[in-house]
Amino acid sequence: MRDADTTIRSETGDTFRRFGRWLSARPIESWGFFAAGILIARILF
Repeated sequence: MRDADTTIRSETGDTFRRFGRWLSARPIESWGFFAAGILIARILF
């Protein structure tokens, strides 16, 4: 069971790391759309 938990955590960390690299490679305008999406999702959900 411990191995499965470690695998899930490492996959989650890899996903966030890949997303961070993708977002940092985008122009500043994309950050605005990203922030707007988070705000809209927060209001709706």
